Amino acid sequence: MNTNAGQYKFKHPDRKIKWICRIFTYLLVMISVYPVIFVVITSFKSDEEFYKNIWGFAANPQFSNYWTAWTAGHIGGGLLTSAIVTVISLLIILVAGTLGGYALARLKVPFGKIILLLLIITFMLPSEAVIMPLYLMLSKLKLNSYVMLILPYIGWNIPMTITIMRNFFLSMPQELIEASRIDGCSELKSLLQISIPLMKPAISVSAIFAFVGIWGDLFWAQIALSTTSSLKTLTMSALSFQGQYNTSWGPMSAAICITIIPLIVFFLFVQKYFVQGITGGAVKG
Repeated sequence: MNTNAGQYKFKHPDRKIKWICRIFTYLLVMISVYPVIFVVITSFKSDEEFYKNIWGFAANPQFSNYWTAWTAGHIGGGLLTSAIVTVISLLIILVAGTLGGYALARLKVPFGKIILLLLIITFMLPSEAVIMPLYLMLSKLKLNSYVMLILPYIGWNIPMTITIMRNFFLSMPQELIEASRIDGCSELKSLLQISIPLMKPAISVSAIFAFVGIWGDLFWAQIALSTTSSLKTLTMSALSFQGQYNTSWGPMSAAICITIIPLIVFFLFVQKYFVQGITGGAVKG
């Protein structure tokens, strides 16, 4: 009897801890998900209904808000601009990050540890600290509007991508690389035929971080495109319904929903490899 009582007392605190962890997890999920739910609900409301019932569901759903967002907000043009900028930036980031990570992990690069330290230091620098000098430098070069957007995105995302790729290459079995060299593969051929096919988790992690940062950026886009009125990104188009004295909450929320959809679709395609990259060698130090 005493033994059973002792076992019961031993298990009881564990059960409490499990429930506390579950409740805490549910709260975190709700805090993260509810803003998205709120925006979706608001996207079907008229302005009058929004102010009358902010937190409730739409009594008379306004599906026309999405058409208004697409036409009046010029979401189509913003979508095209964001897609061009994101795709080009992402390709350059992944290619350069892969080559840089491979070099720091597998090749004897002079001052490689110092280079890695400098890359890590850039994570600590807030982007706001370099915005003004960066804008002045790029504006004096009189670059194309797309280049004004793409270059900083590449610069901000490459350090993290190189770090992730380097850690992934270090976690790969060295025997695979040595076997390919014995078979006569060059460094580039070994990278393309041996390493890259195994890099889906690391590529997915790097791609998601870069994609979310570039696609959802508003701060730099407004600064870089401040001198042109014809070119807008998707996030800038979504804010076109915000005026000085009033805001069309329904169409603006609909525009935000359109902005979120590509992020969700992209994550659904790479979520399997993303989880592997987070839990596996892609983030090992």
